Amino acid sequence: MSMPHRPSRLAQVAAATLIAICTATAPSLATNSKPELTASLPAPTAKVDRLNWALYAEPSSLDPIYPNDFPPMEVLANVCESLMRITPDFTIEPALAKSVAQPNPLTLVYTLRPGITFHSGAPLTAADVVYSLNRARSDKLGSFHKAVYTNVADIVATAPDQVTITLSKPDQTLPQALATGAGRIVNQASTEAQGTHFGGPGSNIDCTGPYRLASWRAGEGISLERFDGYWDHSLPSLVKDVEFSFVRDPAARVNALLSGQVDGTWGVPASGFTRLRSSGVGTLAFGRTSGSYVAMVTSLTGPLADPRIRKALTMSIDKLGIISAAVGGAADPLATPASPGTWGFARNDFQQAYAAIDKAVGGVDEAKRLVKEAGAPSEPINIAVTNSQAEMPIIGAELQRAAQAIGLQAKLKSLPADGYNALYSDAKARKGIDLIFSLWQTDFPDPTQIYQYLDSRNFFNLAPWSNRDFDAALDMSRATNDPSQRAAALIKAQQIEVADPTWLPIYTPYNAVFLRKGLTGAPTVAVQLIYPWAAMIGGE
Repeated sequence: MSMPHRPSRLAQVAAATLIAICTATAPSLATNSKPELTASLPAPTAKVDRLNWALYAEPSSLDPIYPNDFPPMEVLANVCESLMRITPDFTIEPALAKSVAQPNPLTLVYTLRPGITFHSGAPLTAADVVYSLNRARSDKLGSFHKAVYTNVADIVATAPDQVTITLSKPDQTLPQALATGAGRIVNQASTEAQGTHFGGPGSNIDCTGPYRLASWRAGEGISLERFDGYWDHSLPSLVKDVEFSFVRDPAARVNALLSGQVDGTWGVPASGFTRLRSSGVGTLAFGRTSGSYVAMVTSLTGPLADPRIRKALTMSIDKLGIISAAVGGAADPLATPASPGTWGFARNDFQQAYAAIDKAVGGVDEAKRLVKEAGAPSEPINIAVTNSQAEMPIIGAELQRAAQAIGLQAKLKSLPADGYNALYSDAKARKGIDLIFSLWQTDFPDPTQIYQYLDSRNFFNLAPWSNRDFDAALDMSRATNDPSQRAAALIKAQQIEVADPTWLPIYTPYNAVFLRKGLTGAPTVAVQLIYPWAAMIGGE
């Protein structure tokens, strides 16, 4: 799933300046070098008493319907489960449901696996499933997953061990999405008893995963304990306890790995690649992702109101310079919001469409022409960054430089981690901000998982941007089960977005994971948000 490379279209002097500035901030691998990709790490054979894991931020909530960032999802992937499960090889297998049937295009029938209990010992019932899925699609509760359920008309228990979902229109993405965090199941009685306190520090997240939440000490850490009553004996589950530490500063995370204070982490800061690889204290591995690192337009009433200005800014970004300086070469440049890693069907169709878009992208001269044609806005583009993610200030500085190179003004606004996270969910927090950055990781290989966020009805369409033809094409991609027709609809939606962009594509990253010496088993592919990864780790 490698992405085609093209030479940077920025002036060599500008690129050299960017790299010189950025490498002084974040030492990386040699310019343009690519880390070796690892399909998987050896399976573990020995038990481990405790695994100390670093998160780059403290979760805002562990309620499964709210997480919108990597740290809470990395925790919940080990604690809560869905009816079906996406594996590290991106196939879907039974989990809490032993089977699923689709007697007609508008009906899904899930039959529950017998004998499963929650961490509290309470039995899993069809009522718990109905309750959980209805929470996940609730407008009243403000669920972050509600868009997944757009075409769901009803969810009912049709037998003590059976749940039936009725659709208002065919939706090919729903069965896949229900195997992700959007379909996590909680204990109804326990959740209701906690009311609005559910999901916060001190609350009880009563689920069915291989690990149970032992404690969440606000500002300090989260502890998980292995659940010895877990139903799936095929997972090694060799780690007894998992301790999560919140290490916001990237340099501090690297130092914690080098000193042995923590045993591992996902999203290893690129600034530490060289030191970690040469230290001998552990293994730094890289795997494939379906992720897209993008600059998201958050306002269409300010300096980015004209699509020609947005297109010009996209053209002027030195993506290869960013990849070398900001992420140590561990990424490929991106031409569209959905990366090649999302092409789970009709790959040739998507490849041809992608190549045509990539080839048609203009350079700095074309960008300057568009700015002149549109008229440079008088106000600056306000770009938000946070130092809690080492690559972000570097990428922000490049966008500022790129904007200035084509006659635009741009300013950087640095925010603390919590303040930056609020930008994704709070319109008031975004006031005065025109661009923010985000990495979007799909849970299953389907471009719909990216383009759904640009649907006019979606919570994360922050601009907000609206195009009826785009929405209609996206609806068509969900409705048909013919792969070529699905691809044609998604390609149409993609072309509409590229012509009027609000997600400016930058790169598709590799998945970086570090494990201290003596540990093995962590998946290298990016499934840590949806699969119980801690149950795969153990001693060598």
